[in-house]
Amino acid sequence: GERIVIAAVIIGGASILGGRGRVAGSCLGALLVVLLDKVLREGWPITRTIKIGDEEITVNAVFSLPVGAVPVFLGLLLVVAVLIEPYLIRRQVAGRLWAWLRGRPPPPAYEIGGIAIEGVQTKGAMATDMALSATGFGKFLARRDALAIILTVLLWLTGLALRPDYWWNLSNSFAILLNYTELALITIGLTYVIAAGDIDLSVGAVLALAGSTAAYFLKVLGADPVTAVAMGLLAGMCAGLVNAIVTVGFKLPAFIATLGMFYIARGLAAWFVAGQQLTGWPEGYNLLGRKVNDILLHYRISLPDGLLRSIAEVVSIQTIWMLFVAVIAGVVLAYMPFGQKVYATGGNIRAAAYAGINTNRVRFLALMLAALCATMAGIINVAYFRSFNPVAGQFRELDAIASVIIGGGSIFGGYGTVIGALAGAAVITLIRALLQLNVQGFTMPQHWINVFIGGILIVAVLIDIWVRQANIFGRLRARLARRTRTAETTHA
Repeated sequence: GERIVIAAVIIGGASILGGRGRVAGSCLGALLVVLLDKVLREGWPITRTIKIGDEEITVNAVFSLPVGAVPVFLGLLLVVAVLIEPYLIRRQVAGRLWAWLRGRPPPPAYEIGGIAIEGVQTKGAMATDMALSATGFGKFLARRDALAIILTVLLWLTGLALRPDYWWNLSNSFAILLNYTELALITIGLTYVIAAGDIDLSVGAVLALAGSTAAYFLKVLGADPVTAVAMGLLAGMCAGLVNAIVTVGFKLPAFIATLGMFYIARGLAAWFVAGQQLTGWPEGYNLLGRKVNDILLHYRISLPDGLLRSIAEVVSIQTIWMLFVAVIAGVVLAYMPFGQKVYATGGNIRAAAYAGINTNRVRFLALMLAALCATMAGIINVAYFRSFNPVAGQFRELDAIASVIIGGGSIFGGYGTVIGALAGAAVITLIRALLQLNVQGFTMPQHWINVFIGGILIVAVLIDIWVRQANIFGRLRARLARRTRTAETTHA
């Protein structure tokens, strides 16, 4: 819905950088999108003549494209429409061609919008982190991800208070963790992208593309699990490569490049499986989404009764893999040189370039990492559900973006931590689990879940802007200190 509206406005000639756009153009863009959708979905009539023996029969039919063609064409149209601005409009291609035909000097090419982008990306560097000067518990509260961590603990305690019989059950707790794993994997990669000052709207669609590719090779082609995983990884990484090339190579905003890939990947995912749900393949692949004890039993290994077996019966291989990826990604982002380059690029891309940082390379790798994490989530999704549904990963990109922002990441770039993003994902997962609890016969309606998540997201962004960037706590602390000194001087 909202993505189609954005696509219609951009196709209608509006600039994603601002400063240009007309209602008439947006209406024409919407008309083009609607016509494209109608023609490609319903097809167009054709006439064929079939010869049977000596008799010719005229048959009326309808030619239609495969399932998934509509979003693919819409994504390509969106990318082409945006490329028109920097490569045709700004360079005055039409004016130069007309001047050349008339034998006159060409008009000068001009560039606009770069300063606006730089200004937005610089805002992330305005935040003052008081963790350097605070001590004790105040040092923890000064962390940008403290809110998400505190919310996670409070939500968990709320679950214990409402339904201790459900919440204390180890199996139920790990079931919640299983629902959390997919979102957490996507969020890890997206943290790098947002910290670098970009955005990726295609991670949910890349999840679906990787899953559909693996399911297609397993079910239709009868491939072995290793080949299916490899092909799923290849498909997802190709999508990430296109995102990175269009964003960095063609200088398009990541918002537009990934929005186009969102449609393309969704269309290809539906086309691979003909819009149908696929299921039924060797159990060897499904082990990627099973509990540790199930995997051991598959290989005829039986653990003795005890604590180790109890843990193996509730811990899944996908949870272990998510924690492994989180530790590596967190260490790289917080302590390795590449992580510092990500922060520098997102905080002020121009200053980072002056400092000798290859900002294009940083943004390229961040987008590739986001695609890799989404691809892994897609491959695990197919194994966990033992099937693939074309709507897999739907709205996951919005949940992941919300997780990063709730976890203290700045939407302007320049900040974000893996532990904060994981805490943000935990907040969203726990809210869904709490609102689905049956407490004394009362269950919260499903639509209220998104209301709560949206409210928390808005509060998190307001805290980022008002509390951290304006340094409200620091100024309040300084004012209280001045009052204390004044009172001591008066008494003296």
